[in-house]
Parts: sequence; structure tokens; C-alpha cells
Amino acid sequence: MRRKRWTPERQRTLREADWIVGWLRQNGPASTREITKAMQQEGLELRAHVLNKALRKSPFIVHCGFQKVDGHDLSQWDFDRSLREEDE
Repeated sequence: MRRKRWTPERQRTLREADWIVGWLRQNGPASTREITKAMQQEGLELRAHVLNKALRKSPFIVHCGFQKVDGHDLSQWDFDRSLREEDE
């Protein structure tokens, strides 16, 4: 028997990654810590592979530097606003 292409788990991962991208579009730039806090407030489970999919693999998100917080360097992420300019 053939396996379904879009399993419920895969659909959930895609929905959560899309939520992160949308959140950054409205609230970015933000640190990884701020993103995880927003996910927790929204009731989303914090899963590393979802963050990786949203932040590193998405063509819409860019790494825009580091922010020092409590002696730690936290990555800053933002929605790639240059994409919107190209569409116009």
C-alpha cells in the first residue's frame, strides 16, 4: 500500500512553519528567543525541526545579525522585505 504524501504530522509541521513566517512578517525583526516565546503564547509546541524549516529553509526569511542578551548572542531573523519590492 502506498503511503500518503501529506501525513497529519507533515501538515502540522508546514502549518507551524508558515505561522512563524507570518509572525515574522508582522513582528520582525525578532530574536530566536522572541519567536519561541510567541510560539508558546500561541500554544504551539516548540520543535527544533519546525524552527529550522521556517528560519533556515524558508526563502522568505533572512538572518540579519546577532543581538547580545544576557551575555549570549541570539540570532536575529526577519521577513525578506526585498521580495515585496520586487513584486511591485
